[in-house]
Amino acid sequence: MKKIVLLAVAAMFSAAAFAQTTPATITSTTPPVKTQMKDLRQDVRAYDNKKAEAKAEINKGNLAAAKTDLAAAKVDKADIKADKATLKSEGIAHPVKLATKEVKIADVKKVVTAKADLKADRATEQADVKAGNITGAQAAQAAAATEKKDLKRDIREAHRDGVKRHLHKA
Repeated sequence: MKKIVLLAVAAMFSAAAFAQTTPATITSTTPPVKTQMKDLRQDVRAYDNKKAEAKAEINKGNLAAAKTDLAAAKVDKADIKADKATLKSEGIAHPVKLATKEVKIADVKKVVTAKADLKADRATEQADVKAGNITGAQAAQAAAATEKKDLKRDIREAHRDGVKRHLHKA
């Protein structure tokens, strides 16, 4: 009986001692996962861009520039592999697939925003025409033309990054 009481008292004292100690702070030299994912997304996008530039140069017949672009793509691919290993060690499953998905989502959002801006510029132009404000209508028309160029560029980039969903042109 005495042993059980002493054991219970010892357990309470040890629990109280552990409760008073502060947990050790973990200092890590690696950047947070958010920063690493951002870096991985940038590497994936850069890789896609370099591969597309190399393909365009090959189609033009400029093999020297294509080799340079492919070498840069190879460097980006090595960065992707390094980031992938780091993120996998942090506990993220399929980091490259996740980064590619996030790039595609960002591209679709960019296209949707550009479409909304173009629609707003066209509505402003129509309102200015009805109101008889010719200079305002011309300014809105110029803004709409710029937005249309941006929209086309965004759609090209989205297709380059692998967005398969059909993005309607305005």
